[in-house]
Amino acid sequence: MLPGNCYYKVITRLDDWYARHSKFLHGKGDKLKDSAPPSIISGHHFTKKSRHQDAAREYLQAYKLLPENPLINLCVGTALINLALGQRLQNRHQCVAQGLAFLYKNLQLCEFSQEAFFNIARAYHHVGLVTLAAWHYDKVLAMHVKDYPIPKLPHEKPESVENRLLGYCDLRREVAFNLHLIYKKSGAVDLARQVLRDHCTF
Repeated sequence: MLPGNCYYKVITRLDDWYARHSKFLHGKGDKLKDSAPPSIISGHHFTKKSRHQDAAREYLQAYKLLPENPLINLCVGTALINLALGQRLQNRHQCVAQGLAFLYKNLQLCEFSQEAFFNIARAYHHVGLVTLAAWHYDKVLAMHVKDYPIPKLPHEKPESVENRLLGYCDLRREVAFNLHLIYKKSGAVDLARQVLRDHCTF
């Protein structure tokens, strides 16, 4: 997966990169049937273009090869939920349920990490199931995460500003903001203010 990550990080800095590299990716996908990165990169491109059905197809192709990969489970789950919300599907609820199943598998594969709980909370929030979203957001608020180095390409400087900011891996501020939006919309303005005061002020 590492060479694929490096390749994707480089080509996404180019203008109109997919038009230039799609033929290469499809060629690699045809030659390397047991390689997931071409499908993942194509899935990312389709997600960026809001073509969620195409993205889900590519991610599911990668899932067949690496069903225990946390990133692929996250990508499939997100694509299915976006697909359910973005198009008029007869089986919309089934599509959301399947997307959430992949996100819960991601939660298990990530050993119930803060980020994995956040992804599920955000998905529930996105589909309008705010009670479940709030419950998962509360789980994230109770978790403390240590910072870890962000992976860099070989030519990039090992130390950057983002590595020096304390708490850049901790999602509690983002969660508190989202939770305050839920409380505010439900009419609990005082509770919304308290969440911001507790987690988003210095």
